[in-house]
Amino acid sequence: MSPSLGQDALRNRCQNLAKRIADDLATRQLTTGQFEQPDFYAKAFAVNLWTRIDPVKFGPNIARALPALKSEPRDKTWHREFIEYALLDTLGLSSDTITDILRGTKPQRPDVANWQILGLIKRQKRNAGLTAKLLNHAHFGFILLRYWRAPVFMDRPDCFSAQYHAFCTALLSDSPNKRHQRIANRATEMLGQLAGTHGFVNLLGRGAGQSFGATCGLYVLLKTGYPNEADAILHRLEDAVLTAGELPLNLLAPLPLPENPSPENPQTPGWYSYNRLDDYLAFAGYWLLKASQLPAPKHIRSPASETASNDIVTQFSSSYYHAQMTLCGRQNFDVSGTPVIVSGQGKSARIFLPPTGGEQDAASLYNQASNPLPAIGETEFSRFLQTRQISDNKIDVSFELADIVGHRAIEFQNARVIISDQIPSHDPGKVDLFRILIDGKIELFQIAEDTIICRELGITLTANAPLQMIPQATFSAAGPATRISAKTGQGHSATLTISWRDSDA
Repeated sequence: MSPSLGQDALRNRCQNLAKRIADDLATRQLTTGQFEQPDFYAKAFAVNLWTRIDPVKFGPNIARALPALKSEPRDKTWHREFIEYALLDTLGLSSDTITDILRGTKPQRPDVANWQILGLIKRQKRNAGLTAKLLNHAHFGFILLRYWRAPVFMDRPDCFSAQYHAFCTALLSDSPNKRHQRIANRATEMLGQLAGTHGFVNLLGRGAGQSFGATCGLYVLLKTGYPNEADAILHRLEDAVLTAGELPLNLLAPLPLPENPSPENPQTPGWYSYNRLDDYLAFAGYWLLKASQLPAPKHIRSPASETASNDIVTQFSSSYYHAQMTLCGRQNFDVSGTPVIVSGQGKSARIFLPPTGGEQDAASLYNQASNPLPAIGETEFSRFLQTRQISDNKIDVSFELADIVGHRAIEFQNARVIISDQIPSHDPGKVDLFRILIDGKIELFQIAEDTIICRELGITLTANAPLQMIPQATFSAAGPATRISAKTGQGHSATLTISWRDSDA
């Protein structure tokens, strides 16, 4: 297949998925114009999507959505930046209608990169005057100073999220401002490295695995000439739709939406207190349709390098696995106590060590037991301190447990990952070391006191101490997780080796 035909096929698949989402949103819309579940900005992005796909077919849906959007309470949760961005990008929507909907609302302006960029872009769309241009120039300078750490955007200061890096990149790539586009181009290669051949582009940080970031990553990679990486992401989106019957909020846990979705419901893993399915459906449809309308890129990029590191993110890839870690952050969902590991390459690749932590701003599935660091029983849990990259393939993680500092060394080899925990001055056998989480959908077998195998992926876990395996002990972003831990019995350290068979490790 020629490159141009391959690009056409990708765009057609994006369009088909966007149309399906538009139909799903129309079915989910109530006669009041609202959706089945509460939303923040779904109606605005749905109006945009319906208008661009077929304003006649979806005319009744649009007619119901606009007054419903206008009638919502103007409280502090009103997502003006998101809503105004979608409305200003909707063809045929009069300025009077937009002004009427926005009347009485204020921007939220949180200290978060994507919200700041949304505010910048919507001001740029609304006002082209000299004063606005000067303000936009100053605002973009502030954004770069506060959130841009080339080649990545920080989600919040000192905190990285692949999902929101993708969103920031998409926003700037879609901007007509050439300076915005140049920064977006610099940020895109990181997305290619994160997606690799497997297509899980947003496994690190806040919002791991969600469709929100996947569609943004797809859009940018397709636009800038990374068709293979874009195809890999699109496969994950299509596969999740096939599994769940709709585009799920979280691609790592593609489940049909239960009747009472919430962070407390075990059937909705990957959800946080502010997530809304209809928001994410409409948002995904928006970027998928944009991707389907992209012109062919001028250049096809070479595959992103397999191993790449900076002060914020480290990656290591081989033919057996792909590992990613964040090296800084403030909360459990920002940092990586263990690497996120995708076993294998291409469409058959599987998440083995899933993203962990989960946001905990409200009661949720993700408690301290989801923290993959040593603990004392189920009462005292390690506190992450910092991560240092010792070399291209060696990481040191420091943590504190019961006022004692311990260290975790992680070494990446061609077909092995070696994790060594050490915490001095504790009674032997008192501390559970490792406590790493493995995707609960993967079947594991303990064949010896110190050995666990995964036949379907050809992986063996061995330790120099007895291992304990507890299925569905806690939750990761991919759903229920199996926990592997070790009690040393005789000392204060232990080493776990994860190896892939038929290798030259």
